[in-house]
Parts: sequence; C-alpha cells; structure tokens
Amino acid sequence: MDKNYGSSKIEFSAKRENRKILEYFGKCTETIENSNRYMLRKSCMYIAMCYIAMIFLGKIIVADFRLSIAHVLLVPLLTIYFLINLNTRKAEKLSAVTTEVLCITFYFVLFILFILRDMTSSADHQAMWFPLYLVVFPTVYITRMYKYGLFELTLVIIFCIASFFTKTTDIFHHDVYLALASYVLSMLSAHIILEVRSQEGLAFDELTKISTIDKLTYLLNKGALLTAINNYFERRKSGDPCGMCIIDVDNFKQVNDNFGHDTGDRLLANIGELLRKNFRSTDYIGRFGGDEFMVFMPGLARLDIVEMRCRTMQMMLTDLDLGTGSPFTLSIGAIIDTGDHSIGEVFRMADDALYQSKLMGKNCVSTWVIPKSEAYGKPLILLASSAESMMSEKFLNAASEKFSIIETHSGDTALTYLSQYHDNIRLVIVDLDIEKISGDQVIHYIKDRAGFKHIPVIAVATDEDSFMEAREAGADKVFFTTDKAASFKTAIDELTKEE
Repeated sequence: MDKNYGSSKIEFSAKRENRKILEYFGKCTETIENSNRYMLRKSCMYIAMCYIAMIFLGKIIVADFRLSIAHVLLVPLLTIYFLINLNTRKAEKLSAVTTEVLCITFYFVLFILFILRDMTSSADHQAMWFPLYLVVFPTVYITRMYKYGLFELTLVIIFCIASFFTKTTDIFHHDVYLALASYVLSMLSAHIILEVRSQEGLAFDELTKISTIDKLTYLLNKGALLTAINNYFERRKSGDPCGMCIIDVDNFKQVNDNFGHDTGDRLLANIGELLRKNFRSTDYIGRFGGDEFMVFMPGLARLDIVEMRCRTMQMMLTDLDLGTGSPFTLSIGAIIDTGDHSIGEVFRMADDALYQSKLMGKNCVSTWVIPKSEAYGKPLILLASSAESMMSEKFLNAASEKFSIIETHSGDTALTYLSQYHDNIRLVIVDLDIEKISGDQVIHYIKDRAGFKHIPVIAVATDEDSFMEAREAGADKVFFTTDKAASFKTAIDELTKEE
C-alpha cells in the first residue's frame, strides 16, 4: 500500500510539473521569444570569443593542431548572424515564427559544423564537440520537449551516418554510444531546465499581473493602462477606429466625508465590477486615479454602442444601495476617433467631453465622433448658429476674407470642433438659440475651461434675457440678431486684431 501511495504521489507530481510546463508555454510566449533572441545574440558573441581563444590555445599547446574546414565555415556563419542580430535588435518586434526559424537555422548549422569538425579529425579519434554541445543545447534555447526530441534525434542520426562513413568500426561504435548517451542526458537536462524555467516564468507572470492590477477595483492600474494604450497606438494602422471613455464619480469627496472611506471604497469596487460587466473583454479598463476611470476600446467605431453601455452603467449604479439613502451618479465623456489622431489628442478630447458632462449638471454622458482633421489654409472662426438664423450670412461676409469658417447648428458639435481645432480657432461666434446645448452653456464651457478661455467669444441674442445670460456667461461681445453687419465686422476685427 505504501509503495502504491508513493508511486501515485510521484505520478501526480510529474503530471503537475508537466501541466506547469504547458502553462508556461501558453502564458509566457513573449518572454520565451525574447529569451531565445537574447540567447541567440549571446551564443554568437561567446562562440566567436571561444573560437578565437581555442585557435590561439591550440596553436600554443597542441603540437599537431591544424585548422579544419569546420573552422573556416564557422566564420561566415557568425558573420551572417552578427548582421541578422544587429538588424533584428533594432526591429520593434519579430513574429514567433521568424524568431524560431532564425534560432533553429543557426543552431542546426552550428551542430553540422561540430559534426564536420569531429569527422575531419583523425579516424581513430572519438568525437568530442558534437556530444558536448548536444548536452549544452537546452541551456541556450527554449522549446517544447517534443521539439527538443525531434531536433536532437535528427542530428544524432546525421552524426551516426557521418561517423559510419569516416571512422573505423570500433570508433564508430564508441561514437554511437556517446551520441545516444548525450541525447538521453540532453533530454533529461531539458526537462529539468524547463521545470525550473516554468516555475520562474509563471511566478514572474503572476507578479507582473499583480503589479498591474488596482487592488481595490481589480482593474488595470494607471501605469498598466497607459502602457497598454501606448502599445496599441504604436501598432495602430491608419484608418483603425478606437474609442475612449473617461468616467468620473460625481460628488465622491462628499461620499467619503459624509459616509466614510469604507463606503467610498465599496462604491469604487462596485463601479469596477460594473465596468467589467458592461464593456468587452478586449477593452482596456482601468482606474485612472482616485474616483476617475478610463475605458479604451480598440477597433470600435459605433458611437451608439458606446453611449448605450455608458447609460447602462449609470442606470445600474443608481440601483446600488450602500446604505447612504441617496443614489450614486457618474459623469462620462466618450469619444470615437476615426481620424488617426495621436494618443495625446485622444486623451485630451475625451477629457474635454467629460468636462461637457460636468457642465451639463453631472450624471450626463457626452459622446463625440472625431473625424480626420481638415487642413485649413487660414485661421479658423467657429460659427454656431441655429438652423433658422439669418446671421451666418453676416458673419461669412464679414470674416471670410481672412478666416476659414466652420459652421454648425448644434452646441454639442460646436464643442467637438472646439476640442479638435482649438489650436487654430481664433474666434467663436455663438447664437444663443442653437440646439442640444444652449449657447450660454457653450460660452461657459469656453470661459471656464483653462485650455479655451483665451479664445474670444461673440454671442448673438434674440432678446434682453438672453443678452444678459451671455454677459453673465462671459462673452466678450454680445449683439442682437437685428444689429447691422458693420457692427459684427468691427467686433471681429477688434477681437482678432493680433492676426
């Protein structure tokens, strides 16, 4: 019974080790590829150093030392791979297939040269270099056990055939014995090395995951999130759409102050869970800091899907009961970039969309589509007028000579253009009767936002009440729709006189 128990325990341990090795190859593919490329470079370097040293020592110590054809052929092999390593080191990333082909080709040719060296020595000398390198091989290259077995067995067969035709019968038998013994030792050492590497690799992989996860929400932390997004933009192809949401918990400081940090932590943990439920597994979801979250959505081009997910999040959060007696709300800014903008521009425009939600009274979702930026030859004027307004003609006539004019009938679109072209916009003209977002909210947005407050604003009012609202919002000039075109031209010239 004790023997059965002991053998079962050994069998279980062996299966567990094999599972770990399989898991290692599944989870640590990139690490294995990097390690193989690194060892290929090191192998070339150290073999070149040993090659020079062995020739030098051979000339001094060995009386009958002579250079063989294997010594000569090793030089072009090392030269070719030196150039390959030099170029591949500069490359951002090699495919797994390319890495494997480069490594296997180098090691195979190197083995053939070792066989050639052993075969070109005296016929009554037993092989030395091939068996030695066969045992060492698993230390310089990582692959699966069956690949080790097939690769090395092929080389052993080639070695035995070469020995049969070049060595005496007695030496041939010794070579076969030595090759098979080296093969067995190599396979045993390969398995032991893989066990150690799999333990270290999986432990490092787990540590890496732990270091990238926010402990409270189990989302990506800020560093890991930014790294993932940066990696996407580095490999992003022209025309690939992407989306980004920035989510802010409304009045979070009051939650902490009134109900304690434990309640605040529970709220953040629940938001993390809602984010995982509402967005795709391929999206990058992280806690950006404090009570702010971010979702980056590679390949997503539909704004309606993003808006639906955001509003679902808001609805689900209002049902959350943490004993505070009041619902929790979120302000969300979301954009879809279809115009190949940089990572910095996408971040900034998503943050601008979030600010719009805050301006609208919180618990709102602002969604923008950002198309490819147009190249305008002149500075820009942003004209936001109602569809029924006749004022646009006055401004077009007054400003079209010196400026390109972007016209829209929606306050929401006006803010999108403002965010996209803010560096080139010299003046904003706002009709207070525009759709979706009122004109005074657009003015507030510009004058309250640090990045936009330098842009002058002309407001056009239809009555005294809207006139006063525009003044209070901070408009630089306010006119009535009935004012003459000459007044508008004078104001434009005055506010853009630096141009």
